[in-house]
Amino acid sequence: MLRKYPACFFATLMIVASSCSTSINVKHVVSADSEKIKNEGVYYSLPKTVVTVEANISKIYKIKGPYADYANKLLGLTNVITENSSSFSLDNMKIDSYSMPDPDQYYFVEIPNSCHKRNSVLLQLSESGIISSINDLNKLNERPNSLVIPVDTSDYPAVPAVQTFANLNVAATFDTIIEKIDMDTMMLQKKTIKKIYVEKTEEQKAKEAADLIMKIKENEFNLLTGYSEVNYSKESIEYMYKQLKKMEMDYLNLFTGITVTRHYKFYYKYDQLASKNELNVPLFRFSSKEGITDTSNANGEIVYLKIDKLENSKTLESFNNAKQNAKRKRHGFYYRIPEYAKVSVFYEDKVKAESNIPVSQYGVVSELPSTKKMKALYYPNTGALKTVAVNKKAHHFWFH
Repeated sequence: MLRKYPACFFATLMIVASSCSTSINVKHVVSADSEKIKNEGVYYSLPKTVVTVEANISKIYKIKGPYADYANKLLGLTNVITENSSSFSLDNMKIDSYSMPDPDQYYFVEIPNSCHKRNSVLLQLSESGIISSINDLNKLNERPNSLVIPVDTSDYPAVPAVQTFANLNVAATFDTIIEKIDMDTMMLQKKTIKKIYVEKTEEQKAKEAADLIMKIKENEFNLLTGYSEVNYSKESIEYMYKQLKKMEMDYLNLFTGITVTRHYKFYYKYDQLASKNELNVPLFRFSSKEGITDTSNANGEIVYLKIDKLENSKTLESFNNAKQNAKRKRHGFYYRIPEYAKVSVFYEDKVKAESNIPVSQYGVVSELPSTKKMKALYYPNTGALKTVAVNKKAHHFWFH
């Protein structure tokens, strides 16, 4: 499960960029660009997509009961836990995504030295520097990275103790001491009974617990058949029967043992979505004995990620490249048009999870007109445009 943070957690950076011109100029920041920048400015970035995989696993403990060795002899039970053991199961998986700044998509917005407030531009950036809006306000809802939660390595849980006299470690025994007394011509015998406490054997304690189970079953039968001839209400009978069954199960667990299941979540991320297709990306290994381990571990089967680009922006990419190659002196704000990809998780050649998600890196980077008389809202997790309003010569253009 991914952690959720309120929107107020993320800082909002407001920049007023004024210019005497009604147009702006945005430059793509590249290390090879040696062009001198004469004006001051501000940087922003477009996001890239990071795929996350949530793995839900269970650790099952089987704990032997203290009287398991006498289960067949005293109660005729054969299907009991005879030794402590533990195992893991891979329950289900979930695919999600979040965004982070793309190091290849940083941009510089020039701010000329001489300017007027009436020509200002208001930018809203997330705390990580991803653009959120132009001349408008957008509610930020970024999702930060997740943490990996380790599996508990504590000792086996214990079978709950039943607090009755069946758990007492001592039992009372009685010895008769005969003392002979010689009185003149008579011989008398004096008998003294002495009470002695001795430690119970495991079999004795098991026998007492088995007797109590039979007694509880008898009480359950008497309650259901009305043997007590007391006019109990329906609610009273249900409550008493429930308590008797609970007591019976507590004692039976001393013979059968118990099974305890604990659930854990792991989160994995993959952000190397640069190539057109990513095949068989290993995430981790899983085995029923060790659970989730690193891919370098020799035990277990590899759980891997498969990402297939759906090619839904192929035509758009060709058209946009031709438009970008045209010589332009000024550039507007850049945005992304993400492309969908089918993301699948495989374990033992079976699909454990599958989802179609928009991947920013697979799409197209384009730009808005260089005019400042516009408003735009971005989707902060993809860098795509949500709404655009361009006011030029009294004409408005809206994109949804």
